Amino acid sequence: MPLPPIPCYYRGMTEIRRLAAGEIPQLDRIHTVVYNQRRDFPREKPGEDGAKDEPSGHPPHWAWGAFEKGRLLSCMREIDFLMSFDGGHARMSGIGGVGTLPEARKGGLVRRIFEKLLPEARESGVVFSTLTPFSHDYYRMFGYEIACARNNVSIPARDFLGIKPRGEFVQVFPGDDTGALQEVHSAYIGGLNHGIRRDHWPDGRAWREFTENDPYATGIFLYLWKDDDGKPRGYVKYKDEDNGGEGHAMSVVELAFADREGLYGVLGIVGGLSAQFRSLKWPMPTFVDPCDFTGNAWEIDQSISPRDMTRVVNVGAALGMMRRPPGEGAYVVEVEDANLAANSGRYLVEFGPGETRVSPTQKGAHLRCDIRALSQLVTGYRALENAVLSRRSGLEVCGNLETLSRVFTLRPQHVTEYF
Repeated sequence: MPLPPIPCYYRGMTEIRRLAAGEIPQLDRIHTVVYNQRRDFPREKPGEDGAKDEPSGHPPHWAWGAFEKGRLLSCMREIDFLMSFDGGHARMSGIGGVGTLPEARKGGLVRRIFEKLLPEARESGVVFSTLTPFSHDYYRMFGYEIACARNNVSIPARDFLGIKPRGEFVQVFPGDDTGALQEVHSAYIGGLNHGIRRDHWPDGRAWREFTENDPYATGIFLYLWKDDDGKPRGYVKYKDEDNGGEGHAMSVVELAFADREGLYGVLGIVGGLSAQFRSLKWPMPTFVDPCDFTGNAWEIDQSISPRDMTRVVNVGAALGMMRRPPGEGAYVVEVEDANLAANSGRYLVEFGPGETRVSPTQKGAHLRCDIRALSQLVTGYRALENAVLSRRSGLEVCGNLETLSRVFTLRPQHVTEYF
């Protein structure tokens, strides 16, 4: 006997909009389905953990949905971040929690949400959008491209015995003052594209979330390192990871440092813990070389993970905020953005000491590219010389190579939040 067909709710009139407070439970239920989560909703009472409108006090309107007759079929979160970009900062929409109920898939609902979300984000002043995809090819359809990688390393903890601890380590507990952590974090992301500013959200809630773990209940520990003069220079948040027969690992959740001294100061804790941890695991930024930490590079196990994707939401604003090379110059970029028509066109970029001017133009283009290639170039994930080697279409250099090569250079990258 054939099974009854799955109802296709998305065939009728679909409404795309932001969620209201009372609709967040529908989003939570979708996530239990699409992310293999488990929640006992009938037992949850208002005010209990898990029954809040949004984690960390996020407003409900940071969630988008596709509705059919009042029923939420597809959803995503659009989290308001302020990210570091070329020494300044820019508004960024962090996309997360994307999900569609099984009976409504293949109906283009995620695409329809993006069709409303992206123009509205641009209008509100957002310059970039970033996400961690389940499939890179899937999100390329919406103009996103890989723009950040992590180097997942594992190094024997005993190899850090040569980095002698000095200064002072201070354990940070839930409810402690986070001013020193913020000082280190601001210095760490100051020259780091995609670094997320935790002082952007009001009431210190980003830091409350970061420091909320009871170390004795969770095995997650947070230590601030101060130098010999008592100045905060680094911190490390790590968890105890049981690898079974391979022993325990000191698994870094986040490690931030103000400078070289801060990096090696905070790493001084690892050797002292080598009696209880066999290895240090760290999803580290790619601009740090793990070979600097040990004399025996054969002991390092590492793998580069091309993880996060970014798309430029406002091309003119992004080009105007980019770092300027020394001297003066000008170039013309022609951009094609199939998902955000306002981005498509030619841009004349003129730069000099202390100023960049961006204007629409009819002059001939020196560089033609789609929004995916431009997103990699603007954020500094790829230098121009590297990007032209891509097998993907969408990038053509037509002239003015010397200026373009000085503008589109490789810069340090690291998405510092998970969302």
